[in-house]
Amino acid sequence: MKAIAVVSGVGACTSVAFTAKQTGFLLRAGAAGMMEAALVDENEEPITACFLTTLDPLLVGAQRASVLGVDTLRAALVAMGDMASSLRLKILLCVDESLARPKSGAMGAQDVLASLVRTARETSQQVDGEICVRGAAGPGMVLPDALGKLDNTHDAIALCGVHTDYDPARIADLEARGRLFSADNLDALIPGEAAACVVLTSPDLARRHGIRAHAQLHSIGTGYEKATPDNDESAYEASGLTVAVRQAGAPLLAEKLQAGWILTDLTFERCRVYEWQSVSVRARKMLGEPHHLDSPAQRLGHLGAAVMPLHLALAAEAWRHGYAPSPIALSLAGSDTGERAAVVLSAP
Repeated sequence: MKAIAVVSGVGACTSVAFTAKQTGFLLRAGAAGMMEAALVDENEEPITACFLTTLDPLLVGAQRASVLGVDTLRAALVAMGDMASSLRLKILLCVDESLARPKSGAMGAQDVLASLVRTARETSQQVDGEICVRGAAGPGMVLPDALGKLDNTHDAIALCGVHTDYDPARIADLEARGRLFSADNLDALIPGEAAACVVLTSPDLARRHGIRAHAQLHSIGTGYEKATPDNDESAYEASGLTVAVRQAGAPLLAEKLQAGWILTDLTFERCRVYEWQSVSVRARKMLGEPHHLDSPAQRLGHLGAAVMPLHLALAAEAWRHGYAPSPIALSLAGSDTGERAAVVLSAP
């Protein structure tokens, strides 16, 4: 399959580890980040969540996201070596709506992006940035346009996703909507936080400059789903995710290949599980038999806008260290507002 971009550097920080490599190995070993959190529900009872215990417990919202994002971007750029200083870098920051609309005076997504730009300028002088407020499927929505400009307006894309539910207002919102996990509410999501960053370059640039490719990105598909967590539409219809998977999987079918590794953003909410059940039947021609299904959010907590960059980082590390279940992977994600995205990637 033809590659439209290669992953040239990765960074990640999750509730179980500080790097993409550590996260990958710990997930492979069955690690989980659930614990009793410092935040409480409306009954003043501690909630179950997946947070970084090394961060200041008084740090919330976008301030936490900024700390997470800076560390992961720096790690991804380090992997580029000296080449990073000569590249025109575009930062695509993907966030959830909860970070884009902070309370008056609080730090917001623009401030997070500014901190990432400052960090990137430590190694590269030609940096600009853009914010995507479209949740988990956001990367799939903005990458096609950005990748189309590779080698023209910019040489590399730093796709960064940051997410944190560590905020009393966010926990209150989840609880009010019946989406907060507890022993009495299993059809819900476990609050979490993570950040991930992958540096994408064109295959030609990587070859010319001897940049090591950690993974190849082949195709992107998008769609829109009527069913959301806040309505009663049938999740089994799954028209949006079906369209996204068929678009992304077209190169697989054309070359009679199959993906043996599926990375999803599934939590414990049944509506999204039902959606995947429908799509898995419709997409069986492009899925290997057997195929391995990975849902990191079920062990790392809700990952929001960080999930697709984390998928790319985890896949790159798995191929690099030889423990991936398949040389071809399919990354899937869906936003609360109905957007759906699918990405096909493979080992270099």
